[in-house]
Amino acid sequence: MKIGARVRRLRKLRGLTIEELANNADLTKGFISQLERDITVPSVLNLKQVVEVLGLDLGTFFSEIDENEKNIYQAKDRIIDIDLEDYKVANLIPKLRYLEMNPQLLTLMPLAIYESDYEENEGFGFVVKGKIELTIEAETRTINRGGCFYVFFDNHIRVKNLSKKAAEILWVHY
Repeated sequence: MKIGARVRRLRKLRGLTIEELANNADLTKGFISQLERDITVPSVLNLKQVVEVLGLDLGTFFSEIDENEKNIYQAKDRIIDIDLEDYKVANLIPKLRYLEMNPQLLTLMPLAIYESDYEENEGFGFVVKGKIELTIEAETRTINRGGCFYVFFDNHIRVKNLSKKAAEILWVHY
């Protein structure tokens, strides 16, 4: 990954605008914009100023650049996080540094139940296969294949597979 792309990713993850990053680093918006697009090569001092605003030191910034980071992942890249008789949870991409979203595939066996109290703030689910029953606290809804839901994870969540075959739900949570 190029330096500019890394700076842009970190800036966005920290919720900063280009202007905020520039002001906090005592640089111009134009310089930060050019840096993020790899149009300019920063001096060590300027890069140090930017990286410190982003909460890192230069050593950490460079040690965490992985030239092998990629944007496309195959089924073989998945990491099984939980593998039980009733359900399986697979991480769809390896844990990248600065990963803000956590996309997972939840596979529920026929009539199986998955319950969780997520520590994340919110999430999105898409029913890829099957028919599920989603219960959040006292509210229960049935969701068919192709349906989706958005939840805040400050409550207990229960998912039941209503199908006679395995159901799959794409979870993306923050």
